[in-house]
Amino acid sequence: MRTYPKTPKILPWLAKKAGISESRAATLWHEAERWAGHRAKTGSSLYFKLAVDRLLELALAESLRADAASFGWRPWARAQARLWAVSMQVAQQGSALTARGWRLVSSATRQQQQQMS
Repeated sequence: MRTYPKTPKILPWLAKKAGISESRAATLWHEAERWAGHRAKTGSSLYFKLAVDRLLELALAESLRADAASFGWRPWARAQARLWAVSMQVAQQGSALTARGWRLVSSATRQQQQQMS
């Protein structure tokens, strides 16, 4: 049985938000753990607070580095992807509301017909 090093559960989310790979985020986490290990007792709450704070700093720096390397195009591409995702969510919600409205109209019509009979 192989054991994997523990990483915070927010790591995939953080990697996606920063626009970096999960493997790079895991590497940054291990760097943050080493950094925190020099400043607090390993396993203590202060150790984990320092490690998570350092991870956030490193992820931000990595994201800014990638943005700079793309000559300014990466933030625009990420904004476009977010806009596309939001527009798809709006379309989905709109179609769900329309379907619900038609079901309500249908139900009300059936009830009205039953009352007339």
